[in-house]
Amino acid sequence: MTIFIFNRPVITCRSVILLLLFSTQIAFSQTSISLPFFDDFSQTKGANPSPKLWINGGVNINNTFAINQPSVNVATFDGRNAQGIPYNFSNKFAYGNTDTLTSRQIDLSNLALSDSVYLSFFWEAKGLGDLPDSDDSLVVSFLNSANEWKTIWRQEGLNTTDFQQKLLTINKTEFLHKSFQFRFTTKGRQSGPFDMWHVDFIYLNKKRQLKDIYTQDIALRGFKNNYLKRYSAMPMNQYLVNPAAEINSTIEVYINNLQRNARLVNFNWQIIDTLSKTSLVNIKGGNETITTPNTLNKKNEVPILSSFKQKKAVLKFTQKLSYEGSGVIIIPDSTNNIPDAELLSNDSISIFTPLLDYYAYDDGTAEIGADTDQRLGKVAVKFVLNKSDTVNAVRFNFSPYLKDISGQFFLLQIMESSNGKPTKVLHQQNVKVKYPSEINGFVEYPLDLNVAVKDTFFVAWSKVNEDVIAIGVDKNSPQFASQIYYSNGNDWIQNSTLKGSLMVRPVMGFKINDNGQNGLPLANEEPINQLFFVYPNPTTGVLRWNFENIKTISIFDSSGREFFYKSADKQELNLENLPTNIYFINFSDGKKNFIRKIMVVH
Repeated sequence: MTIFIFNRPVITCRSVILLLLFSTQIAFSQTSISLPFFDDFSQTKGANPSPKLWINGGVNINNTFAINQPSVNVATFDGRNAQGIPYNFSNKFAYGNTDTLTSRQIDLSNLALSDSVYLSFFWEAKGLGDLPDSDDSLVVSFLNSANEWKTIWRQEGLNTTDFQQKLLTINKTEFLHKSFQFRFTTKGRQSGPFDMWHVDFIYLNKKRQLKDIYTQDIALRGFKNNYLKRYSAMPMNQYLVNPAAEINSTIEVYINNLQRNARLVNFNWQIIDTLSKTSLVNIKGGNETITTPNTLNKKNEVPILSSFKQKKAVLKFTQKLSYEGSGVIIIPDSTNNIPDAELLSNDSISIFTPLLDYYAYDDGTAEIGADTDQRLGKVAVKFVLNKSDTVNAVRFNFSPYLKDISGQFFLLQIMESSNGKPTKVLHQQNVKVKYPSEINGFVEYPLDLNVAVKDTFFVAWSKVNEDVIAIGVDKNSPQFASQIYYSNGNDWIQNSTLKGSLMVRPVMGFKINDNGQNGLPLANEEPINQLFFVYPNPTTGVLRWNFENIKTISIFDSSGREFFYKSADKQELNLENLPTNIYFINFSDGKKNFIRKIMVVH
């Protein structure tokens, strides 16, 4: 499956990843590395740190969880492993050790205490994730010559979202050995993405000082916005109806000056279509002066892109920095000497805009998960079209929280709009919760038939019991939060509390299903689902319905457990053997599913 993390395409296969990680960790664990040790994760590909430097114990490398990080990408610690699965899926209150990040062995055997070896790093609690409590912690430990881990620094949870820099000195000879290692460990809630910490810009070297708080670096941090205004991704045929109305006139990039004094910088701006490998824009900017330590925004103008060689495109927008003179300004009162090549690694950053066959509001990463707090609650996400189209599938990012609910049923619906709110059900089907095979992945649910939609439609879903069905929430796109609606039983309420977008993506276009059928209900016709009814409800025994073409019947309880499946030979069903309870019955005519909630009483 191809997914987009921060709208960056990543193709993953969990079994292959685990095998590669295992083999590379064995290979790199045989030898010690030498100073300097530096990683700001800017060149990390995917969610795992480089095995040349690290032994990963569950951290996730990303550029979306933190706030105001020093440079692009951070290492995030929480209650999930490297595949995004909670450490404890059986006890939602489980507490204990969570993620770890351990350096490879570093040879310090030829050093003395007089060589002044320091470890520095930036850290932040919470960011856009969950705030660590006062009994949660981030700990740094050193491995001594007796192969014992010694705690050097501990930080308890606190209410702050600012990155802070910490310098730790190696001031004992027990740490000056050939197989020295340092590690970060966290403690907190183990049942999901809770109690988050973020670490960045990790640097270990000799001949340093406690005042080495500046680095000779101009670092790119991230993008403030994307190319599209109304979505993060949309179908090409919808985009081409009116490209000028869909785009932002400028794309802004955050830049951090991590050094003390000013510097001349060239800003280079590139746009390419990664599918056709076509260069669309290539601009080398003039010299600009970056002043004393601060964060600034660089605005890049973007043209209206409307000429493409094929019917799909993935636009890649890249900001690059280049420098006058030697490229590095030495700060006289600092002994900081990170190699130039390392500092140049964060001088390029890209963001992607897919113009494929689906709509998306999210950037491809889930900072939290969200669900309605009502039993049998219903949620819907609005999508506004530029022209009539069809929906053939829906993709969901389900975030594992608290307990494993994979296999539980939920009701998926495509709904029409009236006065900006969900109204008629155009299509519905009963589907099962599936967790993606990779962190931040999506599960695609093909619809039983193509569903025609005119101008505005909703993807809606409702759960069958009180268990949390957590949909991923991208908190980096709060501008789309108003597209979420909740049902209170009598009306649909527009979201005003959740600050982010739900990771739900309808797939557009007419598609022939596996049976070679292409049934196409029209959105302006009265859906047959509205005419299908069962009676009596509640029932004490025999249940009847008004539609004679029903072929199969299946019954589920509120937990999604199937009681039986049978062919329908007449328009009635005897339920007198079922205990008093609420049930969901799926009636199927072979093409469509009609799901009704039935109460059996005795």
